[in-house]
Amino acid sequence: MKRNKKLSGRKIIEVLALNALVIAVVYLFFGWFLNQTVEHLPGGSEAGFTYREVWLCLVLALLINGIIDYQLLIKPVWNLESAVQRYREAVRDEDMDDSVETVLYHLLKQQEVVYEKNKIEEKQRKKAELYALQSQIDPHFLYNALDSIRGYALLNNMDEISEITEALSRVFRNMISDKHEQISLRQERDNINHYMRIQQFRFNNRFRYSFEAEEELLDKYMVPRMVLQPLVENAIMHGLEPKVEGGWIKVTAEATGRRFIVAVCDNGVGVSEERLEFLRRAMKLNPVDYNVNDDTQHVGIALININRRIKLNYGKQFGITVSSTPNIRTMIEVTLPLLLNRK
Repeated sequence: MKRNKKLSGRKIIEVLALNALVIAVVYLFFGWFLNQTVEHLPGGSEAGFTYREVWLCLVLALLINGIIDYQLLIKPVWNLESAVQRYREAVRDEDMDDSVETVLYHLLKQQEVVYEKNKIEEKQRKKAELYALQSQIDPHFLYNALDSIRGYALLNNMDEISEITEALSRVFRNMISDKHEQISLRQERDNINHYMRIQQFRFNNRFRYSFEAEEELLDKYMVPRMVLQPLVENAIMHGLEPKVEGGWIKVTAEATGRRFIVAVCDNGVGVSEERLEFLRRAMKLNPVDYNVNDDTQHVGIALININRRIKLNYGKQFGITVSSTPNIRTMIEVTLPLLLNRK
């Protein structure tokens, strides 16, 4: 694609100076040549330029300046007007006139909107990460787990405490570590296993738990850190914990042609239709268009923040979907891009 010459105020000044130089050169050299030619002709005059010589020099200077002005000024202006017309047709704005000033003003306004949107998205990204961290490290879970370990130690003095303590330390390490935004599916599975070991200890094995994924997927694909474990925690807190008779929770993972899908299912008390509708509306919104407020603190803040984080990092086509039939099954499905493990 041929690149158009740039048009600027400095270029116009340079062209005007070049025009003046052309006129001077034409009068000095071409005029001198005409004068010398006339002097050597029979009946030639020796007294400077005649009107005819002046007009010839002027016509030649205008011709040369016209070519220069067309190449350096007029042609770029026409190209700019053509670009303006193409832009007007592209945006299909009938109210916009064809003037260069209007289109440039419109472009500047668009740039301002894009700049402000980028600022908002960056701010929301940081807030989402903060909220995600706050929602993931639940103090109640930590306190209850430690109290359970302490009570078990006092009453039974069993070696199993060391295993629970190790699992708890691994969960802590995963929560506070920020070296890598993405980890392998195997690492995330191990993190969830450690977390579930603690919860099984705390609730006296009331829940059945399974993680189902093909072996090759565990090391082949990556997942965002601290996305799946909070979903498992959410299933226990809001689905299984209120269910006295216990229940089951299952995590599955599969890869399609273009996406990696992980689902967290449970047979807990489920989600009410009103709350489910709220969550679905929140999931569909642009990540920069909704804010976490007091109303959402008790209605799926973890799900909303994780969904926002995924969309901001990977695109609007990815995120979380929620489906639930009370007292039968609740499924949270996470759709991610295929993040290959390069290690």
